[in-house]
Amino acid sequence: MLAGDENVQLHLAAVERLLRVVCDDNEYPWFVSDEATVFDASTASEAELNERIAAALGHAATADDLELPLWQLATKMRPSSD
Repeated sequence: MLAGDENVQLHLAAVERLLRVVCDDNEYPWFVSDEATVFDASTASEAELNERIAAALGHAATADDLELPLWQLATKMRPSSD
């Protein structure tokens, strides 16, 4: 059974912002479930994901952060200017 995307939809702006940071143009997903992690959406390494997130959003993600569902990571990693 496919997981839903209710939480992704509730935080869509933050999720889309994070996806633009972590995904290459050719791997941007058409659908992201509430259970998906950043590793389901991006083929980048953990180190590269951390670099991209820190550069774009102003603070680094921990290894535990990267294991969170994408919508939770997106809300946690809001840019420091927000």
